Amino acid sequence: MKVIITDQPCGYKSEVIAKKIDKSVKIEIISECEDVRKFGEELPILSAKDVLTRIPENIVYKKANLKHSTCIIPWVVLKAAEIELGLNVKRLPRIKFEDDF
Repeated sequence: MKVIITDQPCGYKSEVIAKKIDKSVKIEIISECEDVRKFGEELPILSAKDVLTRIPENIVYKKANLKHSTCIIPWVVLKAAEIELGLNVKRLPRIKFEDDF
C-alpha cells in the first residue's frame, strides 16, 4: 500500500510505502524532506508488537529525529503498518480547527 502525503505546512511531498512480509511490515519512504528520508532509512522491519507499542517506547517515534514535532509522517508510518497487518481500517480522523468557540 502507498500513502501519499501532500499539503503539509512544510510544503514537502512524501510517500510511505508499506509492504507486508509474513507477519511484519517493511516501510519505504520517498520524500522531498531530507530528515524524513533519513528517518525512513533508519526504520527496521516492523512487527505487530512494534506497531502497537505505546508512544514513549515505540520504535517508530524513537527513530523520528525530525525538526518539526508535529510532522505527520511517523503517524502515517504506523497507520499504514497497522492497515497492512489487518489491525486498522483505511479511514482517517477528521480534524477541524475553530478560532471561535
